[in-house]
Amino acid sequence: MNLSFVQNYYIKSALFSLAFHYRFYKRFPSIKVNGIRDIMDGVNKNLEFLNRSKDWKVIKNESQKLQNELQSETLWKNSSMAIILQKKFSILNDQIKKYERLNERIKDVNELAELANEENDLDLMNTVVNDVKLLEKELKTFTSTSLMVEEEDQNGCIIQIIPGAGGAESCDWSNILLKMYEKWGIKNEYQVKLMDYVKGETSGCKLATLKIDGKYAYGWCKHESGIHRLVRISPFDSQNRRHTSFASVTVFPNVNEDDNSDRVNIIIPSSDLKIEAFRSSGPGGQHVNVTESAIRITHIPTKIVVQCQFGRSQHTNKALAMTMLKAKLYDKAIKEKRDAKQEQYSGLPKNSWGSQIRSYFLYPHQLIKDGRTGLETNKVDAVLNEGELNEFMEASLIYYNKKTNDLFI
Repeated sequence: MNLSFVQNYYIKSALFSLAFHYRFYKRFPSIKVNGIRDIMDGVNKNLEFLNRSKDWKVIKNESQKLQNELQSETLWKNSSMAIILQKKFSILNDQIKKYERLNERIKDVNELAELANEENDLDLMNTVVNDVKLLEKELKTFTSTSLMVEEEDQNGCIIQIIPGAGGAESCDWSNILLKMYEKWGIKNEYQVKLMDYVKGETSGCKLATLKIDGKYAYGWCKHESGIHRLVRISPFDSQNRRHTSFASVTVFPNVNEDDNSDRVNIIIPSSDLKIEAFRSSGPGGQHVNVTESAIRITHIPTKIVVQCQFGRSQHTNKALAMTMLKAKLYDKAIKEKRDAKQEQYSGLPKNSWGSQIRSYFLYPHQLIKDGRTGLETNKVDAVLNEGELNEFMEASLIYYNKKTNDLFI
């Protein structure tokens, strides 16, 4: 999707130009205000590319068609189909409203810019500066969510982290990744819940499972699946040598109980399950039970195993474990359908857990580099300790959509 790259370029160019004018012409208001028109050209060009990225007339027509169908009394005799169409209408209608709201915002900023130009008003120019900053954020978010075209992208997600070989160092690295995703979820106002945690022998964890609930959580996180590599001076090495550690991250779409998906129907007969209770073990503290309240469920046909121990009772842990199992089966079914399509298009990018996707260097220099998109940052602390992952997630969305469109268009 080449337009996305150009679109992003124009956003950044407009903001750079805006910041330059603001700093350089601060002492010369008349010159500064006259520069607004040039600055707004970048924003308006970005809007043009946004308009070209999707056929909004077709989307509006489809939305109207669905709305008409939903008003039919005969449709609601088949409640399952009605709910599916209602969901599709909701998705399209939500996109249309956001698109129209962005158009209005850009129109308002243009009018403010013209007024500031006419009045030679420095204060109003400052208002335009702030509005363009907000517009950048809105445009980036809208562009990203518009790339989340799969039905499951709107779901919540489950993130599972498993250390590679390396003992304490890899277990510690898995724990760092867990905290990073927790911070990201909280920062982006999602509901975050630790579902499972198996403590490492000396540090970190042997397994961690995190549930992130909220709209588009899976769409944002899905391309985090893969191998994450850490290079640093190990705090567990008395000789202060450099170590390389690996951890696998797997992201599954959460299956909502009220989700009547027309793509995948998850039915799990009780005869397909082997359910075992065992004693909890975790990072310690009051949230880990010492009774046999932990639950492990094996799905016999696929040999998928899930477990949960953080609930207060066997009943709670069983419910959480079933949520994990459904997510894994849902993910498996979706990937099987997608793989069948990819047999015709072998050039489609793979995003499996076995692919090394990102490297985190803490020594000899601080750098994080994504091996797929080429995106780099030296803001290691912001990413690992504060969950500043959106830039990497946005780049991955653009990358995978571009690769797909290059093959299918």
